[in-house]
Amino acid sequence: MKISDTFTFDAEQQTVWDLLMDPQAIAKALPGVDALVPIEGEKFGWHATAKLGIASINGTYTGVVRMSEIQPPNQYRLTVNGEGQQSIISGSALLKLTYDPEKQKTILTWDADANVSGKLASIAQRLVSAAALMLGKQFFKALANQLPAHQNNTGKETANQ
Repeated sequence: MKISDTFTFDAEQQTVWDLLMDPQAIAKALPGVDALVPIEGEKFGWHATAKLGIASINGTYTGVVRMSEIQPPNQYRLTVNGEGQQSIISGSALLKLTYDPEKQKTILTWDADANVSGKLASIAQRLVSAAALMLGKQFFKALANQLPAHQNNTGKETANQ
């Protein structure tokens, strides 16, 4: 399943980039995740545990979050692989930043591929795309809320499915 969306941050591109590269900020923003635990020997890899509820399936998922294709301060790929509740979830999103100097805002565009199999796919297949888009919006809003107070605005998003 392919999902794409945009999110506008009321901050300069470097400020947004620094936030997107901060594992603690990412952990705080990922729905249901309490912490990202570094994978030994990997600079951009973490173990994660998430408590999520999609449709009638609530539970704990464990997995790995990785960053790759890093091109500061313009883009990187965020990859997530996990399993739980008799389901396997995997996905990858390319995050791209552009700065609008007139509006003094940073626009983040993300294009993702997500795969769900097992019990979650069989029960909630029609809801998975909408749930993934909703989780993406929650993630970027939560990141925007971590910006310094003088730049903190919840941001704006526009959906492109």
